Amino acid sequence: MGLWHLNTVGPCMSYVDHGSCVPPPGPALWGPLGLTYNGQLITCPKHYRQSTNWVSNFFYEPGNDRIIAHIVLNTTYWPGWDVQRYEFNAEDGSWCNREEALARQAWIGIWGAAYTQKATMGSFNKIYACRNNETKIREVMWEYAEPATNGWWVDPYTWNPKSIYGYAVVNRIDNLLAAAANWTLDCWRNISTTPERFAQLRLPNVLNYLAYESRNYCWVITQDGVILKADYQIPRWEMISTVQNPEADALKYFITYDTKRKRVVVFRQRPDAADGACQHQLEFYYPMVKAGQLTQPVPVTSLRAGNRIILAANLIGDAGEGVTPYTVAGELLSPVEGRLVTPFSGTELNGRVCFQYQAPHQACTETLGLKVTVEES
Repeated sequence: MGLWHLNTVGPCMSYVDHGSCVPPPGPALWGPLGLTYNGQLITCPKHYRQSTNWVSNFFYEPGNDRIIAHIVLNTTYWPGWDVQRYEFNAEDGSWCNREEALARQAWIGIWGAAYTQKATMGSFNKIYACRNNETKIREVMWEYAEPATNGWWVDPYTWNPKSIYGYAVVNRIDNLLAAAANWTLDCWRNISTTPERFAQLRLPNVLNYLAYESRNYCWVITQDGVILKADYQIPRWEMISTVQNPEADALKYFITYDTKRKRVVVFRQRPDAADGACQHQLEFYYPMVKAGQLTQPVPVTSLRAGNRIILAANLIGDAGEGVTPYTVAGELLSPVEGRLVTPFSGTELNGRVCFQYQAPHQACTETLGLKVTVEES
């Protein structure tokens, strides 16, 4: 399995423009408009009143079919920082609340952004997150990242072993939790009764974000842009890939999963331009199984002269999974003595194909050649 890059929207957002820049050494601390914070933001050649400090949360919100980012900003206006909610159309990545955000009306409050980080969608289309000021994993409000009133929660610190997590995927239907704090993805079951950590998956690099896909799967992105898909019920890694054109100057990567369109969305945090303009971008990827190997056909019934013999092969992906739907063509190579009854076969769910061969009534040696055509995206 791999990721097919669909499109990139960049820059996907912008900052409040000051209108002009102030020549070095920059603006005075006190000016006509009052106190100026972070004067370097409007010192020539820069002329924007905002800059990204950190991205607190990035997730898909299915109720409004939008991609949501909660971003903490450095600002020139009081009190020197701001926290805005940025909403993007999940279909094309367009900025939905542009006017509201540039008017500084998409304020979510500092406590939601400071205490709630790495939020992601989970069971029942709710948003869940770990909290910086407690050990609980809570259901939170998508607008403000504050704990939901009478919302669901668990506290892994009361489990055995005691655990404190920074990232979590919640599956309330099956009573499962996949969570991480450092180099391992911990898989828990029976989280509403007697929690049990039944497996751990080793991460290839420092984790930067965790995203929910379904009752079986979640997505991981590391600080260097490596993307992994995990089955947290089995558990096992299903896929490893990377963002398109990883950049050395990219600051961080964030990931979410659009459950309506079945695709991955990545937020790439990039340094501001020389004039201070925002350069963050949204990237859309579609998970695709890639055929990696067609195994040699082997007989699954006894080899006897005059019998009809069944031979099987498997078309497998680069992660070892069965690949479907593909049609595999078979051909007996010269010299031919028997007859190939089924010259082609479609792959089953496990990637298996079967061919029937009618053997002659005398002993012989035959060679069956198989071929499949895979179109590259």
